Amino acid sequence: MKKLHGFSALVSPRVLLGVGLVLATSLFGGTGCGLSYSLTGLYLEPATGSTCIPQGATAQFTAYGTYTEGNHSVRIEDISDQVQWTVPLPELASITTSGLATSSDNYIGTTPIVATIQGEFGVLSSSSSLQVSQSYVATSVAKHFSLHIVPENQSLTVGQTLQPLAIGTYGLNGSTTNLSRQVTWQSSDAKVATVDSSGLITAVGPGDATITAQTRASDGEIATATQTVHFTAVGQDR
Repeated sequence: MKKLHGFSALVSPRVLLGVGLVLATSLFGGTGCGLSYSLTGLYLEPATGSTCIPQGATAQFTAYGTYTEGNHSVRIEDISDQVQWTVPLPELASITTSGLATSSDNYIGTTPIVATIQGEFGVLSSSSSLQVSQSYVATSVAKHFSLHIVPENQSLTVGQTLQPLAIGTYGLNGSTTNLSRQVTWQSSDAKVATVDSSGLITAVGPGDATITAQTRASDGEIATATQTVHFTAVGQDR
């Protein structure tokens, strides 16, 4: 019988196989097969014109990033703590690194809220707005309830999928919630793109389609809010 020396003398073949799998996973990127998603889009919620707060109050803004990798599924992630937040009119408000804005005690007015981040093809920038008022006054700028789809526009290749977010904005302070699984989703052309009950979009043919999310406020008295997103499903042979 041959004697084993060194590391192999202490480890069984089954353990060695396990070690080999761990090493292979480390070298080739694990279950993702080495995929490297790129940040190609940036969107802010609440959207422009949705947030009005009194002096000395706060409002939370959220930055969503769109990540793409070839013909694989498009991913959307909350990257609020990764972007750089700025307020062009700092006399009206300040904002933290996580997107929490605080209005000034001394001034009223409207200021943009801007987020920037380095994307795959250059710097990405997206903006919203914050209105500072002396009190909670309903205006044409601040809506009681609105619905937006993130991302608003996206190009897909045939066979590619995208799970968008349906973001509901409530009240004048612009508080938001993810309503993706509560809304009703529809596609304007099932030959171009289909969408299931959870909002998962699949591009099935070349052309343009409009994806619509529809819902009603919990009190049942507010008219259904809708937002349409346009997708281009580009044929692989084009």
